Amino acid sequence: MQTLADIKQEISLLIDYAAPAEKRQEAMRLVEQYETDLIALRLFHHFYSFLPEAQEDAISILRLMARRQGTFLLCATTAIDDYLYLATSEQAAFVGPLAAGLEDTEVLNFFGIASPMDFHQRFSDLDHLTVHVPAPLDDRLCPICLVADGEYHTLGCPVEVCPWCGGQLISCQCRFTQLGRASLSTEGHINAFVERLEEKGRLPFNADEDRPSYPDPTELMG
Repeated sequence: MQTLADIKQEISLLIDYAAPAEKRQEAMRLVEQYETDLIALRLFHHFYSFLPEAQEDAISILRLMARRQGTFLLCATTAIDDYLYLATSEQAAFVGPLAAGLEDTEVLNFFGIASPMDFHQRFSDLDHLTVHVPAPLDDRLCPICLVADGEYHTLGCPVEVCPWCGGQLISCQCRFTQLGRASLSTEGHINAFVERLEEKGRLPFNADEDRPSYPDPTELMG
């Protein structure tokens, strides 16, 4: 499994080839600001692997456009243009230049943006947007699956609390007792437990109560 340090090292090598010589140190300083943040590192890795304009370039700032259920819509600003990316802790995807707007109905609906025009009205002035804060430093996010306060965890997240016993959902015995089984060994068993869990009512992430007792996610990733 890749560690954060491994990903950072790969980005450093990519920057040596992808960024203008005079911008490389600045580009790496930005990477170092986000060295504990998988969201930003995935974006950096994608950007420097596939430069949007197919010419040397470097990101100078990351801004947060929207986020939901551990998926972030970010704007990467360079000397050439402003670019939209979707990023999770697993991967990043290039959306397009900010000036082209956002036309994908599925993405707009996911983030609760009414229309391409609504997107333009919300995000036409970059100076009023929040600079992306490294996810591990944002105490309103789950430290593992990065959902926001009040959102449901990604299933399997070790921070999720069991609605039956109040313990850690992935390690308590409730998944066995609720199905009357000694183990959950098939996809059908898992689906049955998820159905039972949703009937009971999953507990959303509570940033005030759940986050403090869990370790730094960088430690969990080696």
